[in-house]
Amino acid sequence: MLENFIKNRIINALPFTPNEGQEELLHLLTQFILSKNERKAFVLRGYAGTGKTSIMAAVVKALGELKQPVVLLAPTGRAAKVLSRYANKPAYTIHKYIYRQDKLGTDSFSLSDNLHKHTLFIIDEASMISGQQESPTFGTGVLLKDLIKYVYAGEGCSMLLLGDDAQLPPVGSDLSPALDVNYLLGFGLNITSYTLTQVARQALDSGILSNATAIREKIEDLGNKAFEYQYTSDVQAFEGGEFVELLEQSYREVGLEETIILTRTNRRTTLYN
Repeated sequence: MLENFIKNRIINALPFTPNEGQEELLHLLTQFILSKNERKAFVLRGYAGTGKTSIMAAVVKALGELKQPVVLLAPTGRAAKVLSRYANKPAYTIHKYIYRQDKLGTDSFSLSDNLHKHTLFIIDEASMISGQQESPTFGTGVLLKDLIKYVYAGEGCSMLLLGDDAQLPPVGSDLSPALDVNYLLGFGLNITSYTLTQVARQALDSGILSNATAIREKIEDLGNKAFEYQYTSDVQAFEGGEFVELLEQSYREVGLEETIILTRTNRRTTLYN
């Protein structure tokens, strides 16, 4: 059976044995890949550490082996770089891929023609994609609207939106429209959706992810909101006088890319920067 064949190819590309939730997701993904529905889309939401990015990397590898074209996109250069590293395939920012400059030297960009056929567009960090009017220099000025128009202008093309709806929505929005099924239905899409909730045990070994999971549970719990932060080897608190020494130490041990500083106020962030 073709569905089992594709599913097993994806599982073989995973660096871990899928749990129950991931198995259910893989079943839905293979059905989605094989579906002949027009304007089909898949919305995959997942907590940090649930394996959604690793699963996407396995999907990309499996589809590549089956000669199924895939395009990887993300809202920012950093997100595209992370996605590319996981999937071992070039990834692009949405703006760079779907827009073209009207004339050399101008600040006006129009939607490009989608010449792809039967291509799956995987968009990571979709929670950041705005559904409101932004810069009028890019297409209609509404990134999500332009992205959908671009993808489905291609023959037999489809889209998979990947993200975490617990992250901050786009500026000026109360929700992340690209992960909201009801919002997307307004574009006439045939949507399959799934949410990964089980955080992998090895992911919880990270102080960052274990604390993030605890915070999410408190958000979902309408009762007690008290939260006690757990400091671990990868999460440290410090006083201002310790800043330079700890920063130099982190640069030496893990490098610039893996060093992140969080502060309470914008003023303090500006000062540290």
